[in-house]
Amino acid sequence: MIEVVAFLPVEFGVCRTCDEIANVFKIRLRESLELPDDAARLLAALAKLGPVPVRVTAPTTLRGLWLMVKYRTGKIPLVIVNGRLIHSGPVDDVEGLVERIAAALRGP
Repeated sequence: MIEVVAFLPVEFGVCRTCDEIANVFKIRLRESLELPDDAARLLAALAKLGPVPVRVTAPTTLRGLWLMVKYRTGKIPLVIVNGRLIHSGPVDDVEGLVERIAAALRGP
């Protein structure tokens, strides 16, 4: 299994009911955060792997913090495959990341 600790885009609104009523009148009350370039490259790498289960954890959660402490890094995104840290920090080489994840999924 692949686990990723990263900030990913979020879309939020006032409340679900208010958003639905506003949609009827074609008013957009929702705001969304931009997709950072690093997250886009990470998602591109994961997409190239095909249908593989991925658990995404926000670094602001207790689990995200625990994983950063466990693997002794504060650099995100973290990519963990079968309990082993594969990558931490900015994603510069998408193909290289895909190869490392695929190799870790195949096993030793």
